[in-house]
Amino acid sequence: MVTERSARESPDQRAAEQVVLVVDDDEDLADTCRYWLDGERFAVETAYGGAEALCRLDETVDVVLLDRRMPNVTGDDVLEEIRERGLDCRVAMMTAVEPDTDIVEMPFDAYLVKPVSESEVKETVEELLVRSGFESGVREYFALESTEAALDSRDVEELREPEALSDLRSRLEAVRAEHEAAIRNREAQLDRLNRTNELLRDVDRALIDARTRDEIEQTVCDVVADAHEAAVVLRRTAAGTLRCTAAAGHGLDPAGVDLDFVDEAFGVDGAVEDGFVFEDISEAHRAAVLGDDADDLDAVSALCVSIDYRETMYGALVVYDETDGFDDESAGLFSDLGATVGNGINATQSKRLLNGDSVVELEFQVGRDAGVLARLSAALDCQLSLDGVTRLDDGLACFVSVAGASGSDAVAAAVDADGVSQARVVSEGDEESVVELRTDAEAALSTAIDHGASVEQLTLSEGTGSLALRVAADADHGALVEAVATAAPGVSVVAKREVERSVQSPDSFRRALDSKLTDRQRTVLETSLVSGYFEWPRGSTAEEVADSLGISPPTLHEHLRTAERKLIETYFDELNPAPADD
Repeated sequence: MVTERSARESPDQRAAEQVVLVVDDDEDLADTCRYWLDGERFAVETAYGGAEALCRLDETVDVVLLDRRMPNVTGDDVLEEIRERGLDCRVAMMTAVEPDTDIVEMPFDAYLVKPVSESEVKETVEELLVRSGFESGVREYFALESTEAALDSRDVEELREPEALSDLRSRLEAVRAEHEAAIRNREAQLDRLNRTNELLRDVDRALIDARTRDEIEQTVCDVVADAHEAAVVLRRTAAGTLRCTAAAGHGLDPAGVDLDFVDEAFGVDGAVEDGFVFEDISEAHRAAVLGDDADDLDAVSALCVSIDYRETMYGALVVYDETDGFDDESAGLFSDLGATVGNGINATQSKRLLNGDSVVELEFQVGRDAGVLARLSAALDCQLSLDGVTRLDDGLACFVSVAGASGSDAVAAAVDADGVSQARVVSEGDEESVVELRTDAEAALSTAIDHGASVEQLTLSEGTGSLALRVAADADHGALVEAVATAAPGVSVVAKREVERSVQSPDSFRRALDSKLTDRQRTVLETSLVSGYFEWPRGSTAEEVADSLGISPPTLHEHLRTAERKLIETYFDELNPAPADD
């Protein structure tokens, strides 16, 4: 069963509506940069050449990553047009052209020499987005500084006009003298941004080794406390009370956290007001969290962000620092950290589900009003069974076998149904057909997937049927049952059973393959299979499969090639196991 657990958010869910445009005639590189940046706090678009970029550029674009060497319309041409139009966007030249003194008068903001790394691209975009809010004179200073840094990578003797570098440095000193105070403030802001970004990378690296939710929470606290004063993770229990489950910094004990104090960050619905800054920290709370060190700190502020994954909230992270407060950029980046931790918890639970010796199967009864599939089964008086489901930004892509009605009739009925944005016939058969439906009206399935469950089976006959989910043995089964049962009417749990994993060779093969595939590669491979991509004639084209997953066809092919290689490697490894050690 296909279950997609992507961390990507739709544009309207992102913390900001800023737009990054990647311009390069090398489509693979442009798609790679988009892949790197996707899921950050901004929308990412691509243009495969200068002419295409000029058609897309308008006042909505905030940052442009611009290749210089492109046929017909070069990057230099695009840069000149951007400034002539008066578009207020930051531009980073991203090119294999070695910098020379001809760039001194070019009005860009940063210069990256290919090959570029993922971290280099991300850090540049983040900094340029922040620089967009600077005063014009300060922006000019940082742009000149970027130009000087690019030329400093060359030997002065190799430059065409070495005196141009001296003139640039004189100009840089003059601009700094004119805006000294503002530049110092902005340098401090960028320094905070860089430190927070480094913290995010440290957390990402640390999460790789964490195996359980408890380990993840404590690891995050340890890493954050190394860069700040202290950190705690809170969970809200099923009874609605707060519980501190991890803490670090100043010998902090989870039992010493003043939960009444942090309770104000949670709304009446139990959700965290993301980016909540505590402005008035009592002496008692400072002492409880920071101990004897509290007296040595001039000012202490605290920031609370949600730890969540899609619609599932796992808890909250509270960060303490010796500052007068957290700025908007820091609050936004810590919100990203909360999402990263939530995604890590979800991924860990999913891996435990895949690799555990036993799992728990939950069976639900599904009524006529449970979702669009139940209503479709009732309207057509037919049988439906779910072959695969992929999580999308705005709902689900469901691949459904239909018996007792034709695939075209099912598609016609689905198009008229509320909550279905798209429907098509994958294959038409005399006794059974397969259709694909995109819907945001299957709340029970969406909720189950977002809580880390695997959808094993959904069968419906004339509007009613059963849903089987599998979850890790140590998951919070009560919370999952409650969430699924309340997500849609007519859904109720009827059975819970523990299922032992098979110890036979097929299960061993799957575990070995699962350990090699990333979540995205697994999803691409399985979605391609259930959508008929590997059949001949094909039930779905590469473009249709890529569209279902919300990615470009080149990215689909890249994931498919990698996943297929790992599949074949695992197959031959199973056939030719390594000899045992004597």
